[in-house]
Formats: sequence, C-alpha cells, structure tokens
Amino acid sequence: MAMVPGGGKKSRAEEDDHISRLPDAILEEIVSLLPTKDGGRTQILSSRWRPIWLAAPLNLDIHHRPPFQRLIPAGEISGILSSHPGPGRRFRIPRDYLEHDDRAAATLDGWLRSPVLDGLQELEFHYGDWEKSPLPPLPASAHRFSSTLRALLGGCPVLQSLMITSCIGCCTRIRIVSSTLRSIGVHISWGGIKLRQLAIEDAPCLERLLLFGQGFSKKLVISVISAPKLEILGQLPFKGLRVEFGATAIQGSSVLNSTMVVPSVKVLALTQKDLSLDVVIDFMKCFPCLEKLYIKLTRMYNQPTKSKSEVTNAWCRKYRNLISALDIRLKKIVVTTYRGNKAHVNFAKFFVLNAGVLESMVLEVDVANYYSKTWIERQHTLLQIDNSASKGARFDFVSHGGWPATLEYIWSDQVHDLSTADPFVGFDKWACSPD
Repeated sequence: MAMVPGGGKKSRAEEDDHISRLPDAILEEIVSLLPTKDGGRTQILSSRWRPIWLAAPLNLDIHHRPPFQRLIPAGEISGILSSHPGPGRRFRIPRDYLEHDDRAAATLDGWLRSPVLDGLQELEFHYGDWEKSPLPPLPASAHRFSSTLRALLGGCPVLQSLMITSCIGCCTRIRIVSSTLRSIGVHISWGGIKLRQLAIEDAPCLERLLLFGQGFSKKLVISVISAPKLEILGQLPFKGLRVEFGATAIQGSSVLNSTMVVPSVKVLALTQKDLSLDVVIDFMKCFPCLEKLYIKLTRMYNQPTKSKSEVTNAWCRKYRNLISALDIRLKKIVVTTYRGNKAHVNFAKFFVLNAGVLESMVLEVDVANYYSKTWIERQHTLLQIDNSASKGARFDFVSHGGWPATLEYIWSDQVHDLSTADPFVGFDKWACSPD
C-alpha cells in the first residue's frame, strides 16, 4: 500500500492502474473508439473515469458490435443522444432499426437533428426496404453533415477508405476522383441493383480494391483508369463482374485479355469453381510482380470432386518452355479448399517445384483429412515437398470447423483498417464457405 495526500492509502489495484494516470484528452480518445456499450460502462470503473465518457466524442456505433452481443434497443438511442453533450464522432445504425419502421423518416430525422451530432465525422444507416422500389426520399437532416463527414465523395479532402454496398436505387454509374483515397470496397448483394459501372478515374494513392458478395451475377464493369499504387485486388468472383485496366480485361476470375500488364498489383484473391493452373498463370502474366495469391474454391465438401469437365492441371509438358521464362515471384499461396485429388496435387506441385522464392503455402483441408496422419504424409510425398525449389518454404495443412457468421464485419474491417498491410491475412479461416 502507498500513502496518498490526506493520510489515505492507495490500493494495489490503484497502484497498478497506469491507464487512469493518462491525461484526460488521451482517455477521451480511447473511450471514443470503444463500442457504444463498453464506452458507457467505463463510467462505473471509478470516480476518475466517471466524467470521461461524457467528455469524449460520442461513438454511437450499434452496427459494429462483438458477435452475439445484444443490440441496444432503438428506443434507447434517443436517450443516449439526450444524455451525451457531444460532439458526435460516429453514428451507425443497423438495417433492421429502420427497415420496417412505419415512421422511419420521422425517427431518422429526429435522431439526425440532435445537436449532439453536430460535427459528425462518420455516418451509416440503412433506410427503406430494399425489396421495394422506389426508395423513400431522405429527410433533409441527413444532408447537414456535408462539411464534416470524412466519407463524403464530393470534394472531401480527407477521404481514405470507401465501402460501396448494395447500390440499390442509386445511379447506374459512379465516378471516383480522389487524391487521398487508399481503399475501396464494393459489396453487391441480391436485389434491385442499378449500378452498372464504377470508374476509378484518378486515384493516385489507391492501394486496395476489394470486392465482396454474391450479387455479381448482375453485370458490373469496374474501370481502373488511373491508380498507379494499386497493390491489392480481390476477391474476384466468377460471375458477372468485369474489371478493366486499360486494354486488359478480367471477367469474373478469368483474364480475357492481358495486352497491358499491371506491375503494381502484388496481392490477389480469387474465387474459383475449379482450381485452375491455366487461370492462375494468366493472372501471373497480367500481374508480373504478384507476391501473394489467395484462392477460394466454392464447392462444398459433399459435392463430387471429379467430373469429366474438371481440369487436370497437367503441366509438365504443357508449360515446359514457359517455366524458364516465367518469373514466379510468389512468396505466399493460400488455397481453400484443397482436396488432395490429382488436379489439386498438380496445381500445388507446380509451385512447390518452380516457385524459387516461395516462403509459405497454406492448404485448408477437410477436417477428416487434417486428422489423418497417413493422408498428410501421402500429400507430402505427392507434392514432392522435399524437392521444393525454395528450401526455406513452409507447407502447412490447416482445417477449420466452419466459417464466421460475421463476414459483414470482416469485409468492413478489410476496407477500413488501413493499419493491416495485407487485408487477406487469415483468409483460410473465414473464406472457406461456398457461395
């Protein structure tokens, strides 16, 4: 125990509480980054913490919560807005809060007019029923944050990440010109999708273009006109999406024309119906500096693994002359789901024997095979791992019992978390589900 002014004593917990000794400004910044419930609960920690939540910018983020945590009831939102003095930093409301509200316009208008939200920097809400058309007009209060929002397309000087989701009822063409944008995510879901073209006309700082969802059966063309620093591309689906880099065209997960190479791309994620070496080699020609490759296979485990139309990936004769000319710079390869059949073995063995700078190959397998020592040993033999072209490479077989139900949050984090150099880290843990 230690003495404090007035003759009292500090408890051991107080002596070890270094966080509480931080200046108020830093504590307020910490609290403003916490989930809404957690931020509010800091008031009960001690008398030192009691005023911090009210002094910190309000983070009213109900959309982003830990899995299985109960949502804050809609009726409590007005109470939070009336009890906090502001200013507001973030206001995010899930889809079901307004989707079936007969007075949705009035409810939303009441929230957005709150003076607590003056100076709001981040705003997200889902408005109207996406199955019905046309969508109701937004209340005028939704436009009052145009000078402070950090995710406003028109004339925003600080925009760094942008998530385009659903695009139901919007215009058919979106043009992007931004000197600060570093990350773009496009999530298309089923429904009345009108977006047909996304043109990235001038984005000198753009580093990642991430594509999610199952609604790409609708035709959508993404034209990358000028993005010289684009390093990360994916997850390319296999349906109706077309991505164009000048004269180079990619349709779904296949390269249609690679007249112009794109040397800036170093990380690529693909969605494939069959594991195809021909397709991957086409992408390697298109992106000659590729260092990381992630492939998601969409078939379920209980579906047939072999058919007359399935590729064999036989390459010894087919690519005999190409191997010496192809500069394979891949350092990391992740495949979900690897089945260990002839086609998959041929695919993986190509890189085992020819990727001279390979550092890691991760093969996500069925749980039954994962726990079979005999199966794993046979795969090591078939892949000729002892003869690997890269002597320091790791070859790991992994397995996961399922896939998270919170992919929406993973997608959002991939787009907005710019502190992660590779947004597909952990790809084998969450991307093994079928479309």
